[in-house]
Amino acid sequence: MGSRGGRKVIHFYNSNGELNNTIKFLEEIQKKINYLTLNCTVEGNSIKISLFGPKDLQYLATERLKELANRYL
Repeated sequence: MGSRGGRKVIHFYNSNGELNNTIKFLEEIQKKINYLTLNCTVEGNSIKISLFGPKDLQYLATERLKELANRYL
């Protein structure tokens, strides 16, 4: 079995400041990452995402999150 995991926190920044882009980013996360528990906190242009679950799935989710951030933020 894979490692037990835990929590990983990733920070993103919406550099163009468009709220619509943040909303699209969060909607895509909801569609594409459904194999882990995650919490998202948005404060201004800062987005904090906490991932909970096995480390291998956290790694996969991190890569997907980076791709989505490059597209929307």
